[in-house]
Amino acid sequence: MSALELSPYPGDKLQSLEKLALCRESQLSMLLTLFGERSHLSFPSIFIYGHTGTGKTYVLQTALRTLELPHVFVNCVECYTARILFEEILNQLYNHCPGPENEFSSYERCDTFNEFVRFFKRATASRGLRNETVYIVLDKADLLREMDANLLPGFLRLQELTGDNVTVILLTEIAWETFRPNTGCFEPLTIYFADYSKVELQKILSSDHPEDYSPEFYASYINILLGVFYTVCRDVKELRHLAALNFPKFCEPVVKGEAKETDTHKLWRNIEPHLKRAMQTVYLREISRAATDCVRVQGLS
Repeated sequence: MSALELSPYPGDKLQSLEKLALCRESQLSMLLTLFGERSHLSFPSIFIYGHTGTGKTYVLQTALRTLELPHVFVNCVECYTARILFEEILNQLYNHCPGPENEFSSYERCDTFNEFVRFFKRATASRGLRNETVYIVLDKADLLREMDANLLPGFLRLQELTGDNVTVILLTEIAWETFRPNTGCFEPLTIYFADYSKVELQKILSSDHPEDYSPEFYASYINILLGVFYTVCRDVKELRHLAALNFPKFCEPVVKGEAKETDTHKLWRNIEPHLKRAMQTVYLREISRAATDCVRVQGLS
């Protein structure tokens, strides 16, 4: 029996989740265990970390949307001040979208954490959400440390401060030991998303095979692709982009009638120079990204 089958959620939705979140069954199972049923009191805060491209944001968004759980999803890059962050959370709770008809104003003006606690309680009451868990997801959460000193400790204790059934989920690329503020705070429950293995990437990327070609043919192409890129890139989004970009060139001899799908050696000779050029670009981008991440972590520590 799959671990997901023990979840209280409908079986059809769980099956859909399993198909959408390939190779992330253990993390998904842990999330659903922590979520419990909609009306259950949940853990106050969850800290999810792992390198970019490991499925953190995708798996969490997919789970919340598929199970239709009340949630707010905020990117801390876009909400770069406490006020913008508070108001964006409240806007989403009220389904309010700033636009020309409201002069691009937020639903509530909210400047302090005390005001946010009061407005949040009012929002959950007016929206009929007092009897079920509301999830607040803060993506790129490491940027919270550059804002007001009380912001991170406050969000970690939001359930206690509001008296509501609310769970705050922090998404970041750095470990809690590096993330934890020096002043101390409530300890969240941590979930780690490891890099995908080569076998897992093969399975995920092969699932995207075009209908015009056999799964075996596309899987052989993915095997070649990973043979070139796996040492420099584990980001599934980047690899998916590379796979889609270079597949027409891989198929070219088959389309022209110069080779069959089983002529692996001939197909490899045709695609090899294109993959090697693409690899140089990816390698330089990964080096640049690693340097940027190193600077960011040093600045936050």
